[in-house]
Amino acid sequence: MTEWYCFKKKGADWVKYFEIQDSPELKYAPQLKNWYGTFDVRDIRIDTFPKLPERQLFTIEPCENTVFTDIILFPFLLVSPMVKEVIEMYREHCYFRIVILLDQFNKESRLYYLPVLDETSDIQLQRIQYKDGENIPGTFNEEREKIEMDRNLFWIKDLQKRHIILSLDMVESLIRRGVTGPGFCEVELYSK
Repeated sequence: MTEWYCFKKKGADWVKYFEIQDSPELKYAPQLKNWYGTFDVRDIRIDTFPKLPERQLFTIEPCENTVFTDIILFPFLLVSPMVKEVIEMYREHCYFRIVILLDQFNKESRLYYLPVLDETSDIQLQRIQYKDGENIPGTFNEEREKIEMDRNLFWIKDLQKRHIILSLDMVESLIRRGVTGPGFCEVELYSK
């Protein structure tokens, strides 16, 4: 596992972070068939990813409206070659496995990558909400310290799920390239 570096700052020059979330576009993203038992989702971690096959072929559910989005969130994170290039451009600590999705209904296939990212459970995230353009204050008490990471892409694991976190710079790079699929929700990071 790589070492994590967190920075505690005072002042307003914070890096902004966003969580990748579901969007209406993902309604038509490919739905993998028979994936359960092929990949043990628990092995999608830096320390156990060598157990994952180097390449994997999955067929997808037949649907005439399938859209091969650049990011797929279920059953695990998959990214298009364009998103992989952006991740590599930021020199993030990340490993990839190749996944090919076969759409037998529409007679086409697409190449995706399964990224294996750094993960921490030492950080708590707070979603930022706005009303009428104003930030609604979060529920964390004043004793929690806001932190900044030395990463542009990573996972935060809590009891319920794994959150995919990106820096504002990486989100902007993806949007400039016309990324399809994800929604983004602004978050702040706090020490636990």
